[in-house]
Amino acid sequence: MGIAKVISSGSEGNAVIYNNAIMVDCGVSFKALEAVKRSLKIVLLTHKHSDHLKIRTLQRLQAERPTLRVACGDFLLEELPCIKNIDVLQVGKIYDYGAFRVSPVKLYHDVPNFGWRIFLPNGQKIFHATDTVHLEGISAKGYDLYAIEHNYCEEYIQEAIEEARANGEYTHAYGNINTHLSIQQARAFIEANRKKSSEVLELHKSRSFYSKIK
Repeated sequence: MGIAKVISSGSEGNAVIYNNAIMVDCGVSFKALEAVKRSLKIVLLTHKHSDHLKIRTLQRLQAERPTLRVACGDFLLEELPCIKNIDVLQVGKIYDYGAFRVSPVKLYHDVPNFGWRIFLPNGQKIFHATDTVHLEGISAKGYDLYAIEHNYCEEYIQEAIEEARANGEYTHAYGNINTHLSIQQARAFIEANRKKSSEVLELHKSRSFYSKIK
């Protein structure tokens, strides 16, 4: 997908660039953004977990790019005491930044979390959602790109849970099924909303619980 560039996606860090100007999440090192930092106009934040938000990286970005804006929900304000140019946005409202428009979507994680609708000037629409246990009640009909979490396969993770239970062991699978989106959930949402030409970007795949299925 030409309008998307994945810097990193997963528990090691998250940052995705759209249209060379919009970055969703800032959970990577400053060095990882060297090639893209000059074209960025805005950073859209999702939630406070450190694989999605590295304050030091955001500070260094703004030090080099003083006009760079940061958009988030009010629940993130206490996490950003040293960050400037913050826009506090509300779910369901569309905000016009001239070269693009954005709208936050409420997601369902173990902390308050936003997904994002992004509207580009050429009419392309992007739906970005990760770190959510479900997408119930959310619609994104006819978008051009669905950048959605495909964290684990339900079949494979149940096998891992049963094996751990039989051995009296702990498994991170319990956390995954209570806080993240499965491949099956993601595919069902996409099929219910996509148009024929829609593209899919699979995000936040778990190395441990992502299936071999295609």
